Amino acid sequence: MKFTKTVLATALLAGAGVAQAELSANIGAASNYFFRGITQTDDGAAVSGGIDYNHESGFYAGTWLSNIDFTSAPKASAEVDGYLGFGGDIGDTGLGYDISGWYYWYPDAGGDSQNGELDYAEISGSLSWQWLSATVAYTVWSEASDEDNVAQPFQDDDIYTELAVAPDWDYEGFAPSAAIGYYSFDQDGDGDQDLDYTTWTVGVTKDAGDFGSFSMNYVQNNFDGNADDFWGSDSPKFWVGWAKGF
Repeated sequence: MKFTKTVLATALLAGAGVAQAELSANIGAASNYFFRGITQTDDGAAVSGGIDYNHESGFYAGTWLSNIDFTSAPKASAEVDGYLGFGGDIGDTGLGYDISGWYYWYPDAGGDSQNGELDYAEISGSLSWQWLSATVAYTVWSEASDEDNVAQPFQDDDIYTELAVAPDWDYEGFAPSAAIGYYSFDQDGDGDQDLDYTTWTVGVTKDAGDFGSFSMNYVQNNFDGNADDFWGSDSPKFWVGWAKGF
C-alpha cells in the first residue's frame, strides 16, 4: 500500500534528469518492505522492480511491483502499482510541484472467502523547496468494505500527509533522509480499534556507482491500539536495502 514509496525510493534511488523522453527501469531488494511505517511483508524480505516513462514536459507514468505478505484476511502475496503524474517548477520561486494518481492492485487477494478485495486508488500532490517536501495523498476509490461497522482502513476518503527532508549533504557517497507522516482513516474506530497513527523514519544511503546504492533505515509508528494483531509491533524497526536503476 503505497504512495511514492517515499522512503524506499528516496532512500535508495536519486532521480536522474530527463533530456527529452526516456524509459528507465529499477530493481531492488530489502530486508523488510515498509509502507508508511507498516511492514508489508510480515517483517520478511522483499524483491521489487519497476519501469518508468519520463517526458521533458514533466509528464511521467510507470509501474512497480513487489512481493508482500499480508497474514490477515484478505490475504495477499503480491502488489502491483500503476501511476501517472505531472511535475515541474513554479517559475523562479525555487518551489517544485508534483500531482499524481496511483492504483494499487493485489492480484491474488480478496474474494468472498477472504472478506473482500484490497485494490484502491489515490490522488496525491506535493510541494518541494530545496531539500524539504510536503505531500498529501487522498484515497478516491477502494474495494475494501466496512464489515459490521468495524473500523476498516484503506477505504474512500482516507488521507495520508507527510513531511520529508533530504539534505544535500554527501560525505564519501553517504546521504541522509528523514520523514514523518500521519495516516487518518475515514473509517477510524475508538479505543483499541483506533487506527489513525503517526510514523517516522530516518535513513542513510551509500552510492556505490555501477553497483547501485545501499541504505540503512530506522522506522517506527505510534499505533497504540490493537497493534500486534493489526499493524504489527510499534517498536523500533530497522531494515537494509539495495537498489539499482537502468
